[in-house]
Amino acid sequence: MKINRKTAGKGIIILNLFTICVFLLVILKILPYESISGGRLESYDAAVRTATTSIVMMIYGIPVIAAASGLIRVKDYKRFYIGWLIFSLILMAVLFFEASIMGVIVVSFGVPLIAVAAGVVEYKQFKLLSKIYLWLSFLFACLNTLGNLLGATWFEKIIMGLVTLIQAMLYFYLARSNPKRKDRKGSIRR
Repeated sequence: MKINRKTAGKGIIILNLFTICVFLLVILKILPYESISGGRLESYDAAVRTATTSIVMMIYGIPVIAAASGLIRVKDYKRFYIGWLIFSLILMAVLFFEASIMGVIVVSFGVPLIAVAAGVVEYKQFKLLSKIYLWLSFLFACLNTLGNLLGATWFEKIIMGLVTLIQAMLYFYLARSNPKRKDRKGSIRR
């Protein structure tokens, strides 16, 4: 089965939105807090902290994936990405002070890509930084899938394991594919 970059990007964003909904259901006490983090959280308060951090990181990743997959033309959204760059730097500081080293690492994956989209770094670097971000995201999704499969609850193992496995496959597809680009005559080439 062959899919294009934009479809893969949309798939990752949809799976991120699904995961955000799961975390919101835990915060709202509709799903038990044991449904996340492998069922190893000790309290509802710990689950709220984990879910909130995860939601913020997933929201952070949506514009990064939109840019990396070609869903949007980053040059058209330069002002948005300048704001997003400031947000990501603040988010890294907050995550650092919350001792969420993994969060800092994940957010730092996208900072160079956002800097290109914001016009702070030359646009020529976009393709390279996009590849790095996508490969690191693939690695993180693989580790997340492994963690889900080793989880204590069936929800974590089956539902969230499947979600992160599909995300990993989509990240892999995006990381190894080359974006289409237009030559000077306007035709698309690979």
